[in-house]
Amino acid sequence: MLHIKIRGIVQGVGFRPFVFRLARDLGLKGYVFNSSSGVEICVEGENGSIESFLRCLKSELPPVARIDMITSEEMADHGYKDFVIRESEANAGATLISPDLATCDDCISEMKNPVDRRADYPFINCTNCGPRYSIIYKTPYDRINTTMRMFAMCEECNKEYHDPLDRRFHAQPDACPVCGPEVYLVDPSGKRVTEDPIDQARSLLLKGKILGIKGIGGFHIAADSRLDETIKELRRRKRRPHKPFAIMCLSDHLDRIVQAESGEILRSPQSPILLLRKKDDSPISELVAPNNPYLGVFLPYAPIHYLLLNDKLPYLIMTSGNLADEPIAIDENELASLCDFYLTNNRPIANRTDDSIIFPTSLGPTLIRRSRGYVPDPIDLVLETVPTLACGGELKGTFALSKERLLYPSPHLGDLESKKSMDFFKESLARYERWFKIEPELVACDLHPDYLTTRYAESLDLPLIRIQHHHAHIASVLIDNYRNEKVIGIAYDGTGYGEDGKIWGGEILLADFQSCERQYHLRYLPLPGGDAAIKAPRRIAIAYLLAANEDPDLVSSNSFEVNLIRRQVQSGFNIFPTSSMGRLFDCVSAMIGLFDVISFEAQAAMGLEYLAYNIETDKVYQYNLSSMVIDPIPMLREIAQDIRGGFDHRQIARAFHNTIIAFTKEIAVNLSQKTGITTVALSGGVFQNRIILDGIVESLTISGLEVLIHHKLPPNDGCLSAGQVAIANVSRSSR
Repeated sequence: MLHIKIRGIVQGVGFRPFVFRLARDLGLKGYVFNSSSGVEICVEGENGSIESFLRCLKSELPPVARIDMITSEEMADHGYKDFVIRESEANAGATLISPDLATCDDCISEMKNPVDRRADYPFINCTNCGPRYSIIYKTPYDRINTTMRMFAMCEECNKEYHDPLDRRFHAQPDACPVCGPEVYLVDPSGKRVTEDPIDQARSLLLKGKILGIKGIGGFHIAADSRLDETIKELRRRKRRPHKPFAIMCLSDHLDRIVQAESGEILRSPQSPILLLRKKDDSPISELVAPNNPYLGVFLPYAPIHYLLLNDKLPYLIMTSGNLADEPIAIDENELASLCDFYLTNNRPIANRTDDSIIFPTSLGPTLIRRSRGYVPDPIDLVLETVPTLACGGELKGTFALSKERLLYPSPHLGDLESKKSMDFFKESLARYERWFKIEPELVACDLHPDYLTTRYAESLDLPLIRIQHHHAHIASVLIDNYRNEKVIGIAYDGTGYGEDGKIWGGEILLADFQSCERQYHLRYLPLPGGDAAIKAPRRIAIAYLLAANEDPDLVSSNSFEVNLIRRQVQSGFNIFPTSSMGRLFDCVSAMIGLFDVISFEAQAAMGLEYLAYNIETDKVYQYNLSSMVIDPIPMLREIAQDIRGGFDHRQIARAFHNTIIAFTKEIAVNLSQKTGITTVALSGGVFQNRIILDGIVESLTISGLEVLIHHKLPPNDGCLSAGQVAIANVSRSSR
């Protein structure tokens, strides 16, 4: 007899039924069951059949299953008469839980078949698709441990569940209209308003109403993306005057609104939002993503989406259902008065999860928000770790747990600036610790003393390692690419607490998991008012122009404001020196006249990128490199001269981007020649700018350097916790 233990994505993905059928086909006897460390199998039979069984386990996996490790042990035969699926057992190990999966083609076909017993059923699923992460309370993954435990299966569903040849064999969320959850439409008071909720919801959307729609991991706020007045009202209610909305679109209508490259990503089981280029003649209102050449699009991924969208309503704004700076709502009561009606249901959501976001790059797709479809999938680590908790940063918050050589990044938690968001952080952390059987022995956090995540880390009675923000960025790229070596690290972002107590963000480093040496940085320039200035790029531009001995009348005719900032700069009062690349973008954006103030993070930088979109020029502004400092003052003076000379603002924006690419290449090539290091790692929110990312990748590659970018982790601060895990463990072992 062979006793086999398997670790990986093997629960809730049809793995046990697959094992059952495979063993029966090969004439093997024994059993399979879910354990809290994965799946365990015992097989008896002919040696050749057992060898075939092991080969087929790896080569014929169900579509969404994944094997990370197999161990086996020879034991004495027991004399089993048959092969069976046993009840799940719990032990002290960790289970890998499947992410939520988009509805599969088989289920869609059944749902559209008018004679199928699940015709038009908004909770159809099978072992190859449907909710997993969002419905599980605890491991092992059995119905009794999920939000489906309140729905007793009818006779038909029970028969499917126990039929090894059925696609729903041991599908834990299995249900039908007779025994499963139901959808209903309610008004803001909670009163049900119709017996035909989905058709009525569609009619309301076509009339310009704003609806809350309960999905897999939370609520979306939905509106017809073609109706200007509705979109204006949605922006007013969400207090979101400019930030782009995502569009859910029927597959057949996709090529009318975007240039639909990367279709395999859109149609994958993860079904993320993908940032694609807009078409000029799109029927989507310009108010969805104003002054933006890109549109975030995703396909229906839950049955209710397929039932709601049709040829009359092929596109919907589907934005995260939450109030500003709060986690995504899982109950309509959390959305207050944001919606006119709610299309909701009686299946509880155990774990909130937002939509994941991806954008294509020249080196492959990059996640910029890792959530639904990807969590709680672990990432293999290139180094051994003790049980570790890393608390991440503040913006784009995540935590990460690790044990041995597996990293468990949390889903996107939002900006961790409030008690409510930190409560979400703690709830999610407790769940991860319980699921993956991790009791941290080490904790890591950012250097910033005032982050709520830092204070949380300090409150734990554990050895604490504080890690510089941009070191964590570069370490996370190494983790993402399964590398453990010293690299030239380029970390460009908006803000990160520096080792000197100043605000860093334009950093070129020599870094590995053990050390980080600052080689070059943007010249420190005065940030008046700190965080307050970030929301007012005009104030940044005034201060930077004063530092450049340029007249700030270019950006402000308000002499009181200019003189106030001049006195601040001269006295140093409430001035925060910064080397931030993000603030340099803000400055130039304000100089060109794009934004005086902004309503969401990175709005000014995005506007500058979009202004330069599809503009061709070889122009590069002047800059100085000396004593580890990149001085952009010559560039700012030239830009001011060009603006006063009436140059095309689009050409100026593109030349600014060219300049960033040029000095980055010059420094990286010089450092490579000096050190012999030929690998460059890019991280930070600025690398969500495609002109900068693709331009730097191309120029460094042409120069013979290898470039590492993010794929499984976002380049923004959502990656920090992953980098902190690696640095903390190496730091601990070297002490």
